[in-house]
Amino acid sequence: MNATKTFQIHLDPDLIEEFNATLDAHEHISEQVSFVEKAFTNKKYRGVPAWDCICTCVHRIRDTVGYLNDQTLGVMEHGSAFNFINFINNASVVLNSIDMLADVFGVDLSKENARTDAFHMPGSDGKGTDRKYFEFLRSLCAVHPTETNRYKGMYHNADIVTCPYVTWVRGPLLEFAWNCDLHGHAFTNDANSWGEDIFIHMDQVFAHIKYRYSLLNKIGTALERFQESKIQEFRDTPVPDRAEDEPEAEFIERLKQVEAERFGTNNDFVYDFAKRAVAFEPSNPANHGPAERYANAWRFALGLQLNVLRDMSREGPEHGGIEDDDSGWVLFENLGYADRRCNELDGFDYQLEKIGYLDGTSGPSDAAWGRLKLKEIEPVFRPYVTMDLANDSDEELYMLSRIALYEIALRHDGWISQMIPQDRAYRGSV
Repeated sequence: MNATKTFQIHLDPDLIEEFNATLDAHEHISEQVSFVEKAFTNKKYRGVPAWDCICTCVHRIRDTVGYLNDQTLGVMEHGSAFNFINFINNASVVLNSIDMLADVFGVDLSKENARTDAFHMPGSDGKGTDRKYFEFLRSLCAVHPTETNRYKGMYHNADIVTCPYVTWVRGPLLEFAWNCDLHGHAFTNDANSWGEDIFIHMDQVFAHIKYRYSLLNKIGTALERFQESKIQEFRDTPVPDRAEDEPEAEFIERLKQVEAERFGTNNDFVYDFAKRAVAFEPSNPANHGPAERYANAWRFALGLQLNVLRDMSREGPEHGGIEDDDSGWVLFENLGYADRRCNELDGFDYQLEKIGYLDGTSGPSDAAWGRLKLKEIEPVFRPYVTMDLANDSDEELYMLSRIALYEIALRHDGWISQMIPQDRAYRGSV
């Protein structure tokens, strides 16, 4: 006996990964969110968030492509080609996802949808396409075998056709008679009618799936054009410097709103803290110098962030990043936390975390715990700021802690120290 003929598709998994990389191509602009996510989060597709649809499509395509590539087709089970039924259903998930992505991004596939190159089945009315014939096969063989009714006048003449079985063609006689890989039988539900033979060639099925999958390239190219045009649109929209009569808090709030429009709201809390830092007035005159240096550091970071907003880029020192660094680190987003990787702060990770309870957003019991933990680390802060743990407010202690961390960061060769200018306006000593 001849060995059972098998079939296995290969869809390039790199294609979906390259498309996903295109989605995140400008993630360097905003550390927490891709540019496309920002653009599509508030848009709707058939009433639901478009970004959710995009993510679902990418995940489904990625997983299903791997699954389809693992399937070996050709084995009969329980009298029918159930592995083909499973295959065509899952392949349809990939193709439907690609159609949705094209729809969400407004990519015109009308020319591609009109193709007949794979199946060569224009139908009796001449309006048939590869896309329609694939869906006809799926309906007849898999999802609507008892009631396939959408292709009258194209692929059948009866109101409804039904399919009792679909089988792999085995044996020289059937292979010669039918000259196909799969045979489906369609009852036309006419009296005394044998019905119609449906001849399925796996090379045609695979060719259609591969072609539709390859349309990710076209969608990705359109997505790149969208990203570049939107970025250029923002670059062409001025973001003014702070006006002479513009209060500093209002200037920072204006930058916050510009960032929300361009990149999303992930950095809102950084702008809110920047307002606190530049406005902070310590009660003890001994802390005025460190507080002013810290405020100036924030003004410097805000100036770099203004460049980010104008240039739509986070790369390079002019945007607060490190030269030749691809980590996405920028000064503005990290100044508040400073650089805690130094000997002085070793063993104090827990205390540093709990000092955050003094920021005004926690309850009284948490704030009390924050004070206790601050007491444990206060000797480390003492060379840089003067704290009165008994009388200073939670707010003052919180801000003085942040200032002390900044002063410590300047004394170590970390990224904060590298980015802050060698100037007495920002440093206690140069």
